[in-house]
Amino acid sequence: LNFMRYLLSLLLCLTFSLTYGQESIEAQVADTACICLSNIDSAQITSKGNGLKMACLQEAIIKNQEIIEKKHAEEQRKEEDEDKRGIRGSLMIKVQNILAEQCDAYGKFEKEIQEKRQP
Repeated sequence: LNFMRYLLSLLLCLTFSLTYGQESIEAQVADTACICLSNIDSAQITSKGNGLKMACLQEAIIKNQEIIEKKHAEEQRKEEDEDKRGIRGSLMIKVQNILAEQCDAYGKFEKEIQEKRQP
């Protein structure tokens, strides 16, 4: 009886860690993009802000391409993304939402870009 409880507890722990312990694709791409954005100085942000931001996002996608393709091979995920703007469009939107919440460098980029647009 104790052995069965132990096995059940172990199984639940493993299931929980496999399910919740893995970082999402979007979070992995956002982490990579945030590192890239953090390495850009303020002068570059002011002069080439949006282009540099998009370059970091593209670089992050390329660096994580293998995991993206593997995860998107799952049928449910593929259908969900095809309803939006395709795999990259859907991924890009989700990554930017994560960056807005968790990456200070991304917030700095957005602020600089908005200030540049104002007359």
